[in-house]
Amino acid sequence: MGATYFQDFTRDNGYPVTVEYGYSPGSDTTYSPMHGACGGDACEIQIVSSMPNTPAFERFCGIYNNLRWNRRPTWQRPAILVASGIVRLWRWVWELRACLSTAERERMEEWLAEHHVYEPYEPEDCY
Repeated sequence: MGATYFQDFTRDNGYPVTVEYGYSPGSDTTYSPMHGACGGDACEIQIVSSMPNTPAFERFCGIYNNLRWNRRPTWQRPAILVASGIVRLWRWVWELRACLSTAERERMEEWLAEHHVYEPYEPEDCY
């Protein structure tokens, strides 16, 4: 599975989530004079992860990335490590709310299989 794609959904309890999914394309339709046309296999969708789709979570992730990548003097590092640990814990709690049940995962994978538009990979010319 190469590229991944993102799609917004709503869980059964009304919580908005964004799922990251990948797919492997099915086989093409083939034709033989002896057996006629043989339809190809459908693509196989697999949801890789799910995350909350709320503005508050987006702001929270911005704070987390700022704490993680910001350069601080050595005397501030212990406080930053504690704050980063607390933010990581809260991020885990937020992401726990976005975990999908088996029924929700199957419903979303079926929808994605029906509505995904296959885009073949075409390398861009680098000049």
